[in-house]
Amino acid sequence: MTAENRETTTLTAPPVALCGDPKDRDDFLWNMAWDCRERQINAFWLMSRGVKGYLLVATDRIKGIECPDLVSGVFAANNYWQVAEERGAYWFGQQKWGVIGLGINAAGHRSHEQLHIHVSGVRQDVKNGLDTAYRSGKIPKDLKSWGSSLITVTGADQSGAPQARSYRVVHVDSLKTLNLFKTLNDYVVAPRGEAMGNQTMIAIEAKDGPADGYYILNSWDGLPHPSTTPPGIAVCDSLLICK
Repeated sequence: MTAENRETTTLTAPPVALCGDPKDRDDFLWNMAWDCRERQINAFWLMSRGVKGYLLVATDRIKGIECPDLVSGVFAANNYWQVAEERGAYWFGQQKWGVIGLGINAAGHRSHEQLHIHVSGVRQDVKNGLDTAYRSGKIPKDLKSWGSSLITVTGADQSGAPQARSYRVVHVDSLKTLNLFKTLNDYVVAPRGEAMGNQTMIAIEAKDGPADGYYILNSWDGLPHPSTTPPGIAVCDSLLICK
């Protein structure tokens, strides 16, 4: 395990039902984060090696994307996504793994009950398809248009076969000033009466890298879509090489 800390957070008990209890000891990632917390006081994140790529793991007790304190609470100031991008650039640059993708799965589709963001390579056809859609004007830059910007992206299923799914996609210039959890909730989820716990969210470097911004993709199993387009999906695995 590689653990590093660069930021601090104020520890205040979050809602237990949605965020978890610090006394929980039945999840591997939370136990690992707790152990590292004991050694590195005030860290809000650590980096761990995943099956393929890395995981950014929260060191506060947070089950996942459904925790409301990620949107407007004690954890809202912690920019997990920017840290994941920065550390991914460091590790991927060393190993020359190419384009970086960040992803989080919906509550019902994850293997661990501790907040973690996959930091992985991106399938090349996924990156090419997004770049083409952006150049043709199909991906907006206005966050107000995110919820209505439906794009078909072809990734891969668990067997590696092509898998087309529908995603809501927007382009942002930087992750530095955005709380992506709050942005997703405020511009997409809350206005449509959806639940944060059902969502997957993925950030992929646009065009030639971070200087060109990021594509932010969102989907879920119940994503409304025209009959002529494929359904949504609640995991990031289809687009990222993380398993």
